[in-house]
Amino acid sequence: MEVVAPNIILVSANITSNHPRDFQIHSVQFQTLKHGRFILTVPTPDEAGTVDITFHSAFNEKDIGKLSLKCRPSKSLKTRGWKRIKVNEGSFSAYRLYRHSNDSIGDSLIILEKPDTANFLSRIPDNTHLGDITLPGTHESCALYGFPISQCQQPSTPIEQQLFDGVRFLDVRLRVVDDELLMYHGPRPQRSSLTLLLRVLHDFLGSHPSETIILSIKEETPPWHPHFSQILYKAFEPFLDRWFLEERIPTLGEVRGKGMLLTRFDKDKDGNGLWEKGMGIHPSTWPDSRKDGFEWECNGTTVRTQDWYRVHTFLEIPEKLDAITSHLLPTLRPPVLSTFTLSYLSASFFPLSFPTVIAKGFGFPAWGLGVEGINSRMCEWILERVVNREKVRACLAIDFYRQCAGDAGLAELLVQMNFIDHEQYT
Repeated sequence: MEVVAPNIILVSANITSNHPRDFQIHSVQFQTLKHGRFILTVPTPDEAGTVDITFHSAFNEKDIGKLSLKCRPSKSLKTRGWKRIKVNEGSFSAYRLYRHSNDSIGDSLIILEKPDTANFLSRIPDNTHLGDITLPGTHESCALYGFPISQCQQPSTPIEQQLFDGVRFLDVRLRVVDDELLMYHGPRPQRSSLTLLLRVLHDFLGSHPSETIILSIKEETPPWHPHFSQILYKAFEPFLDRWFLEERIPTLGEVRGKGMLLTRFDKDKDGNGLWEKGMGIHPSTWPDSRKDGFEWECNGTTVRTQDWYRVHTFLEIPEKLDAITSHLLPTLRPPVLSTFTLSYLSASFFPLSFPTVIAKGFGFPAWGLGVEGINSRMCEWILERVVNREKVRACLAIDFYRQCAGDAGLAELLVQMNFIDHEQYT
């Protein structure tokens, strides 16, 4: 078994044989390879038994972790391809990745330190271009209500929780109601307003000055309000010193402690000179639900975007996954030119692919009974990237982001990816 454990020291490994005629416990020697990798010699996958592993952080010997896993992979592991492993002690997360083909069996244990998701950008250098960071995001970030059509996030994950979980890209939709900007998703109000949202964002950035937040704003229609842009500007006007409005993709150091805007609307024709400092990241094009994605230029940075959301039925979930991963493949190696990649994991279409169905699937897919959702499939794909020492350099907008993976869901796993690329292995 291969163990992938960057910045972690393995202390011991024991095998407990469960064979009725040969019950015994014996230690296992492990081979230490480069780049935070180890090889454990364990019984063949068809044999019963348990592997107990003890390890600690390379930076803190007192942070000790322990876990146990079966030598024989379960049926659900074989079907699903991955499983989260419970760590009994220490601040770690662990996963088992099982890949079986006609030619070989790949059985990997992945052990990762749990990150400080609320402050993770503090560990990244100031001169890092935002396009080189793995940024967790949420789609329809404020859509906590309206199940099954309008809801895209759990009520237990309001914006405050998302920020503490490491989410750094927020996607909000606003509608003007009596000159006030309210949160909506389709026809459903989301019991919040831009005023309340800005208060939360400013409080978080004030207490976490190493962080930044990209706030994507789009007007939810119908109807179009003729002065949406002006009303929005006036809401931001008292706080302009807290927002980066230049129409370019900055380095991290330029935006620490500040928010950034991604403005998916145009200036009003009678804008009266508003937004003179810029509209932040301002797309020149946004084709509706283009399957192969699209690109546009933002003052020297190519912004690559995938937002194919008209997935007509849950049977097209594999196609949606392929659209996401194909879009992310170019980010696995440092780009020659400056790029920023934004990829939406979300999709929906009435009546056979509600947001919760696309994200979570349904039934018991790990046992072959049901359909596996995008989030679980993406978790497996990301774990494969970890094993292959590849880093996703992109911003991913997710529905129901806490549905699988670590305590903070896919957001935690994406945060961890910033610190387990090939440079961090050495």
